[in-house]
Amino acid sequence: MIEDRRYTGNIIYIDFYAKETFKNYPAKESLTITLATDGKWDFDLNSHHYKVNAPFILCLNESDSFSIKSTGNYAAKTFVFQPSFINRSLTPETIIDNMFENTEIMHDRNLMNIFMQRNDNYYGMLPLDAPSALQINSWLSIIGTECLSQSDGYWTCRLRKYLLQILFLLEDSFLALSDNSMTAKEPIDYALDYIKSNYNLGLTLEGISKYVGINRTTLNHMCKHKTGMTLMQYLKNYRLKIAKETLRHTNLALSEISLSCGYNYESYFVKVFTEGCGMSPSEYRKRYRG
Repeated sequence: MIEDRRYTGNIIYIDFYAKETFKNYPAKESLTITLATDGKWDFDLNSHHYKVNAPFILCLNESDSFSIKSTGNYAAKTFVFQPSFINRSLTPETIIDNMFENTEIMHDRNLMNIFMQRNDNYYGMLPLDAPSALQINSWLSIIGTECLSQSDGYWTCRLRKYLLQILFLLEDSFLALSDNSMTAKEPIDYALDYIKSNYNLGLTLEGISKYVGINRTTLNHMCKHKTGMTLMQYLKNYRLKIAKETLRHTNLALSEISLSCGYNYESYFVKVFTEGCGMSPSEYRKRYRG
């Protein structure tokens, strides 16, 4: 566990391993998220055998069993945390009872299912496409840097923000595996995945269309059919989703939240947020901050 050595002196129940060795793995009394970044892997996970190439991600709890079958030229990094790091209401007792009146807390609880639910299609491992793997690797690298440097008094807030972004990126893939609905991806699926990996950038309909390889009109039609929104509406809603979670779970300044959600100007971020949510970011934080 890590001590907040520069600011409060409190013990933060998290850990980061830039080079995972898989000793005493997975972590006890915590949740473990491990990104495999390189190599050919041969391992057993919950009595299920895998022979796969990186990238992929492991989302494990202390009851999961994991063992490397052969040592190869592989690389992975790990972040360990307790659910209460995301939301202090997520204690072991409340997670088991699963009884929350607040829908926001319920969503945080449901994010923990990535680490806890297992079925015939999901044993705790999710494959990753290249853009998702690169983005998660970037976020985990920032998490590792913040754990080491504790750059300012908001360093744990920043960790929480990036951890939530990782979980949001994984959520749809997990739900598809959990309800046995995993099907071949269509161009719109790649477009939506690209948005989830790069929403903080200056994305355009034309740019996403070129990435997917189909024209803008067709892509928008596919997006409306799948989500009920145009692609740019989906991008705006996803940015607002990230912004709302960051406001709820951190004390980061609006200027930092604005940039991390793809808005270069705080004033424009406040305008878009207020129009989309019916209240300003500050009002939202005051009402829903846990």
